[in-house]
Amino acid sequence: MKANVNYSTEKGQLTVVKDVPLPELSDDEILIKSVAFAANPTDWKSIVWGYGIPNAISGSDVSGIVEKVGKNVTGFEKGDVVSSMLRTGSSTTNGAFAEYVVVSPITTIKFKNGKDFQKEPLKPGLHPAAVTTTFEGASSLNLALATVVLSYSYGLKIKNDPSSPKTILIWSGASSVGVLAIQVAKKVFGLKVITTASIKHEQFLKELGADAVFDYRDADVVKKVRAYANGSIAYAYDTFSEVSSMQAIYDATADSPHVAIDNLLSIQPEQLTLTDGRSVSFSYTLVYQAFKIDFQSGNLFSPYTPELGESFDALWVKVQEYLPEIKHHNLQVLEPGLETTNQALELLRDNKVSGAKLVWHI
Repeated sequence: MKANVNYSTEKGQLTVVKDVPLPELSDDEILIKSVAFAANPTDWKSIVWGYGIPNAISGSDVSGIVEKVGKNVTGFEKGDVVSSMLRTGSSTTNGAFAEYVVVSPITTIKFKNGKDFQKEPLKPGLHPAAVTTTFEGASSLNLALATVVLSYSYGLKIKNDPSSPKTILIWSGASSVGVLAIQVAKKVFGLKVITTASIKHEQFLKELGADAVFDYRDADVVKKVRAYANGSIAYAYDTFSEVSSMQAIYDATADSPHVAIDNLLSIQPEQLTLTDGRSVSFSYTLVYQAFKIDFQSGNLFSPYTPELGESFDALWVKVQEYLPEIKHHNLQVLEPGLETTNQALELLRDNKVSGAKLVWHI
């Protein structure tokens, strides 16, 4: 089969299409024939920043059709339309940007309406957010959705309590994680949602369920969020995940009796300027632990716990009940072909993508 293999850090040469053996299928996995792909920042960072292994097959997000199912796998069969995720740059024999991919059922979505998916590739260009009826839309979901599910279930430990409605602050609501975080917060948990984004995305985010949108570029954004929330924020989710955004969240929630704050890049409270006497719980989410594994990257080690797995699995199943209502992000569709991968990675590397997910057909 053909696959995009990590190649170099040079512009336009991050990956190269090579012939590689078909990945081996274990009894606990699913083999899918790829139809569409989505690009994520981690795909280029694993190459340029060097945390991927040499000659690894690139890619995190993929959709396609089940070709074969391991004997221990239940709930999937040959011919199912699915989307799934992998840890990019971690294997020389398996990765999302390939003609065939082996995936875990843990983070795989089966689309009940898959037989009705559009068979022809979407035309290149911008396609608006919509419920999922295409392979391109399906490919955009899994890494971001699994991140939200793990953050909400294990990091923030959000509870469904209609008798006591809560507020969540989502920093960077127009990101791929943010768009799904808003919808899950609103549809699954009934939370009031405050978010930050470029103001050009305000109407879009309100259509998804955000109650208030604040311009992150506004010098007074922290003051404005704090005044609007009036101490009501119980959860805060940093999908941008830099020290500056974490500090902004911490400051904007100063009036909350207690707040749980989660981020995606293992930012520690020791990196922030903290105030004595506040009640704050900090956490960070490493989405690959949804695979029920310890996570090791450089000096960072996070052990897997049964509580993590159980909480993720329960919410993952629950969220899929809402898939007919949940919209994927706006799609920036590129030309079909594995050769398009380098274009997608360079667009992300150069920060030329805003308010959309890069996708392409095989």
